[in-house]
Amino acid sequence: MKTITKILSVTLLIVMCMSLFTLSAYAVEPNDTWHQSQGLTADCVLTYVPSTTSCAGLGYKEHYVCQHEEWYSGPTISDATHIGNPAGYMDTVKPAHTLVAHAAVAPTCQADGNIAYWTCSVCGKYFSDAAGTAEITSGATLLPKGKHTPTAMPIPYVAPTCASDGHIAYYVCTTCGQPCDAAGNPFANIVISKDTAAHNYGPWTTVKEATNVSPGERVRSCTVCGTKEYETIPATGIVDGMPIYPVIVNRDTWCRGEEPLIFSSTLIQLLNDAGAGQKNYVGVRIGTDSLYQNSYATYDFWSWDDYVQLGTGMMGSLRAGTYRLWIYDTRHPDIYTNSVTFYVVDVPTLDAYNTDKHVVNSSKNLRFIASEAIDPNSVWVGSKKLYDANDYFVSNDGKSITLSADFLNARQTGTYTISAVTKNGQTIKTNFYVLSSAQASTSPRTGDESQLGLWAAFLLLSGAAVIVIVPRLRKHGAK
Repeated sequence: MKTITKILSVTLLIVMCMSLFTLSAYAVEPNDTWHQSQGLTADCVLTYVPSTTSCAGLGYKEHYVCQHEEWYSGPTISDATHIGNPAGYMDTVKPAHTLVAHAAVAPTCQADGNIAYWTCSVCGKYFSDAAGTAEITSGATLLPKGKHTPTAMPIPYVAPTCASDGHIAYYVCTTCGQPCDAAGNPFANIVISKDTAAHNYGPWTTVKEATNVSPGERVRSCTVCGTKEYETIPATGIVDGMPIYPVIVNRDTWCRGEEPLIFSSTLIQLLNDAGAGQKNYVGVRIGTDSLYQNSYATYDFWSWDDYVQLGTGMMGSLRAGTYRLWIYDTRHPDIYTNSVTFYVVDVPTLDAYNTDKHVVNSSKNLRFIASEAIDPNSVWVGSKKLYDANDYFVSNDGKSITLSADFLNARQTGTYTISAVTKNGQTIKTNFYVLSSAQASTSPRTGDESQLGLWAAFLLLSGAAVIVIVPRLRKHGAK
């Protein structure tokens, strides 16, 4: 029984395999003479394509396509296994346009309008007729906006002021209210910006009266915006119609240590001529303080020809600041010429203390005194910046610099410049000298070395006195 069952099972399996093979062969076997004429014997996998129609172009009927990219008719074929390429599968006629009407819109002065036109909702084309036969572009439907309708009378011109804007004369459109000209053309801008420099000033009012010594001041106000303008009233420098004689300074800034300032004026010449060398009629004031002409050695000022030179002692007494110099007639102290301004500037200094000379192989340091505190990290000798504490020392107050003997002994003989930067940012400097023993013996001695010279001179004189006095004493004793 088991044997019969096995035989039946094998037989059934063979029949099923043969059936499947037969169906498969039938599905892929080429059965069309056109397909066979092309030598296409491989499997043909067909894909269904539905029919398509559009007003934008020709459509096509439903069909099949295989991997060989051939087309197949659909409606006349009972199933997809029929292979061929019958004519007429692309004969579908495109349908009429689906038109949407757009009504005409009249243009205004603010917006464009358009003519009546139609568009197809399928292909998006534009037409000027309801039948869809006269195709046009989208731009052909537009009607550009028109000009403004101006008012009968213009808005008059308004001039700008120093406080507010003005505007040109213009019309207003009766439809939209926008500015335009008489022809209806729009204005891009009608505003004339205010002119802050175009003040309308009223009369001057004196705030401070000028004198022959000091200037005065006056003010005026703009009648529109109230802006005030101030003006200096120059010092008169004259009494009863006497002329003004300008004063000129050779340079207007004086630094301590420089040559004194020199001033010139025609008035100085006139006053010197009037005195004829016998009397001094030249008066000089700085501000309201009178200066005095003394001997040439010590003087506040000295005058000759048409010049006045200020003295070094007087200049040295002035602090840093701005000063005004006046020339006047000593016979009439209330009469001044035009004044002139000059400036005194303090320049910090650096000077050697006791001596500026160092003898090679000496054990003495060199010390320098600054008039203002310096930055301790800004000391230079020539082009060499000093860093080593063994080379130099700056005092706690920043006003003393000491160069060590070891540093100086390492220099060659010659002239050197020591410089430093003050805490205010100004550079100060001075020279010092490194000498050999031979050079030191022929150079003028200063400081401690000069004391040694005095002692040596004293000893020589003492020895000479002994030489003279002792023989006389002996002679006197012999008597």
